[in-house]
Amino acid sequence: MNAVAPALINVCIRVTSIRSANRKGCIAFGHRMDVSRGINDRSSPVVIRVPEAIAKLSDIAVGAIFEVYGEVSTVLRTHGAFAINEMTVDAQDIRLVRPSGSQVIQWLGDNVKGVGEVKATRLWDVLGGRLYDALDSADHTAIELIIPTEEVRERLFRRWAEDGDAKTLRFVQNKRIPLDIARKAIRFHKKNTIAALTNDPYRLLSFAGGWTDVDKIARESFDVTLDDPRRLTAALEESLYRASEKGHTCSSLTDLHRTVASLIKPHAAPISAMSKALLTGASAGQFVCKELIDLGTMLFAPGSWIMERRSAEFVRNLIVTPSLQPQLFPVDVNEVIARFEESERAHLGMPSFSLNAAQRSAVATSFSNRFSVITGGAGVGKTTVLKTLYKVLDTTGRPRFQMALSGRATARMIEATGEEARTIAGFLRKVTDKDMGPAPIIVIDEASMLDLVTFYRLVQKLPADCQVILVGDPYQLPPIGAGLILHVLCGMAGVPTTELVEVKRQAEDSAIPLATREIRNGWCPAFSSDESDDAVFLPCADDQIISTVIRLYEQDREGTQILSATRSCDFAGVDALNRTCHQRYADHSQQLLAENPETGEFEATGMCVGDLVMYTANDWGRNLQNGSLGQIDEIFDKPRSVDLGDDEKARICVALGMATFDGVKHYVLDTDVDSLELAYSITVHKAQGSQFRRVIIPVRKSRILDRTFVYTAATRAQVQVIFVGDYEAVKEAIAQPPKAFSRQIGLRALLAAELPKLVA
Repeated sequence: MNAVAPALINVCIRVTSIRSANRKGCIAFGHRMDVSRGINDRSSPVVIRVPEAIAKLSDIAVGAIFEVYGEVSTVLRTHGAFAINEMTVDAQDIRLVRPSGSQVIQWLGDNVKGVGEVKATRLWDVLGGRLYDALDSADHTAIELIIPTEEVRERLFRRWAEDGDAKTLRFVQNKRIPLDIARKAIRFHKKNTIAALTNDPYRLLSFAGGWTDVDKIARESFDVTLDDPRRLTAALEESLYRASEKGHTCSSLTDLHRTVASLIKPHAAPISAMSKALLTGASAGQFVCKELIDLGTMLFAPGSWIMERRSAEFVRNLIVTPSLQPQLFPVDVNEVIARFEESERAHLGMPSFSLNAAQRSAVATSFSNRFSVITGGAGVGKTTVLKTLYKVLDTTGRPRFQMALSGRATARMIEATGEEARTIAGFLRKVTDKDMGPAPIIVIDEASMLDLVTFYRLVQKLPADCQVILVGDPYQLPPIGAGLILHVLCGMAGVPTTELVEVKRQAEDSAIPLATREIRNGWCPAFSSDESDDAVFLPCADDQIISTVIRLYEQDREGTQILSATRSCDFAGVDALNRTCHQRYADHSQQLLAENPETGEFEATGMCVGDLVMYTANDWGRNLQNGSLGQIDEIFDKPRSVDLGDDEKARICVALGMATFDGVKHYVLDTDVDSLELAYSITVHKAQGSQFRRVIIPVRKSRILDRTFVYTAATRAQVQVIFVGDYEAVKEAIAQPPKAFSRQIGLRALLAAELPKLVA
């Protein structure tokens, strides 16, 4: 790039984005404007460097027009075959010519058909603040040069009369409330927005506003003082939600203290502030303070308290209340099990097939109780128990629904049991009370992934006479969302639970079951250093992890899945490994292109023929689920129209190529592009519930690495598991209790209060 000597300039610029902002000032990006004629010169990009001494950072708003005086230099930037002159102005003086108008511009673009953002921007550029008056008075003359079609103008004025609110839009503009947050606040509070935010500007936190931004708006635009009770209460509430992001559903005042103290700086009295905030917030219903068994005084966000209390009541009622649908004919469970064993021996060609004692107990326990839990690690025969249990439950004639959190796990339930299954989201969305019928039986697989919100939504939907069976492994990774369900329930004496321990999947002499049991119990296994053994650990430095993983991967690419802890780690992350594999194994002469809807041009997606990919949505009509793994086989020379409909109705789609997912050929549609990502390596979270012949797990010290990660990753392997990386980090992670077990939750204490006799 070539630079031209600097000179002084006076120029009008519309700010289109903020590149960076810190204590020294900000760097903004924009383009030149002719304000008198309302002309945007988008062909002339400008970078403005504004020191803090010249203007407050909050004054530099996207969409605003400034007159800037300063030293200018022009840089020629090249991007492949393209070149563009970029002007940079080091501002010595800056004056606001016209506020951004972003609020009314966005409102018009969002709400009025035929008035997009470009026309709305031109209206603001020509009229400025007078645009509000033109809209209020339905002044056709004022806007007809920009919107010449009378029908569109009529639609605009009619829509404005219905929902337009110049006073509110001006208010959020003047208070410098970011556009995305302001839109959500207006959508919720409507005509009451000004009163609601004036009463408490920290309400903006509810609309995805970050604490730093909202606190700044409150203090600078609403004159909130450091010790204002609204600020202190909001800080306490924010601390609770931050705890929720770490998996907690409640917190002690001691644990919250540090977070509150950091939020309300430079306030000098955080302890007294917390007491004041607690009294204020509790009386206003912003949080709930409860004394719980073995936990002491705990603070809940109202939503968490309601969900945990209701979940505890639901489980308690199922456990202590007899079935509302009495069995008309007695069922001999052992007889049904015997018939199932006989049919499986014939089907599998295994004369010795039979259920073990724990499996028999699981069938009997889950059949006879309205709420039960079946636990066990990978390969212990949980699916066999379900198939047997279903034979027994069939004798009741009651409707049955099996489901799992992820689409991939749901697909495996269908394959394993031969029965229909749904994702939990699909069940919640599509199954009606009428569909459920009387006393439905609900079976949830991979229940270790159940978070509080999902379980609560199920609790709210299910009828009082239902029967619930949870199946899962509490030693696997905890749910991503807050709360623990399976982990709590299977550890309580009052909850009917059966644990399966006899591993049936691996060969009897496999080292994997022993290794995973030791990991689960907090002992580091005696991993082998022989690359041909079942359970292997190859220690190496961070910068050697990827090369070692690739060498091992190439020994059996077809049967191997790489599992990583995170996406972004340069040494062992999903993205780094996928980039490396993509460069080595894909056919770069055949790239998957997709049309950019904004430009109409075809752009590279970063995927080629030969790439391993994962589908990240659910398309049940095509039998593709979130987590389905496949490979791109072919990319068409040009997009093709294909009919994916059935005999009754056509479904014409645009196909870009072909891919094989789980052994089945599929068209790659133009609508699939945003739902595809490289999958040479995937996260262990995405692999949860899946099985692979051979897995390679790159590991290094990180906050993600704990016993549940190591255990879950290892139990994905059927034949061989190989860890590569920091042995001491893994050893330490296994020795420490799982982080999930340290989550502060109320469900256990609430259940103990609900079931005092059962848990004594």
